[in-house]
Amino acid sequence: MKANEALEKIYLYPYSTDGIYEVETKPLEGTIEYISVDAFIKKAKKWFEEQNKWIDPNGNSHCDMESFEDFKNYMKGE
Repeated sequence: MKANEALEKIYLYPYSTDGIYEVETKPLEGTIEYISVDAFIKKAKKWFEEQNKWIDPNGNSHCDMESFEDFKNYMKGE
């Protein structure tokens, strides 16, 4: 990982009952998992392409990505 690159996932562990959390890079019992928006969208795009591709009579693969763009904008709150 590069110096200024964000982690794809972090885990928050309740450090105390005062609402203080410790950040972990691996899951532990009782941690809350957070994933970056970019990592989530990248994974969702791969799934969307696999679920919505179709092959034309010439054997070419196609996928209507316009619907995915709508989904991506929705997830980003746009």
